Amino acid sequence: MNHIKENKRSSHFMLTPETKEKIKIIAKEENISQANAVELMVNTYFESREEEHLLLKQTISKLIDEKMEPMNEKLRTLQVTGNVIDRDTKILLEFMNHYYLVNKFNKLATTEDYKTKGLQQAEDLIQKRIHKQRKKKLDYEQRKQQERTE
Repeated sequence: MNHIKENKRSSHFMLTPETKEKIKIIAKEENISQANAVELMVNTYFESREEEHLLLKQTISKLIDEKMEPMNEKLRTLQVTGNVIDRDTKILLEFMNHYYLVNKFNKLATTEDYKTKGLQQAEDLIQKRIHKQRKKKLDYEQRKQQERTE
């Protein structure tokens, strides 16, 4: 420990006998003056405080990572699902374009103009599937919530 005398200033403190005894013990163990022992204790305190602060930050970071992992997993699943849907939609678009070209259709019959019975059946089927999937998801989340509270 390098102590430059010209940077030090005299200070007087009122200390308990126990604190004075601790300073003497540290000074003897470290083979330094009592003033240097006080300086050592102050420096050690601040180093320890910085280490505790770093440990707290690491603990909080780890906790956030643990809590975010399920959410990240769901986001990855959504991204993969979105990519599959995008790909399938583009494939269907290519098929529809080919079909329209081969049959030399001049006008597109939109669902606003006419909705076939088959399209209505498909929409009803998809709505049922969406409703069933939503119900399964809600049941799953409810079971997970019950497991957490038990």
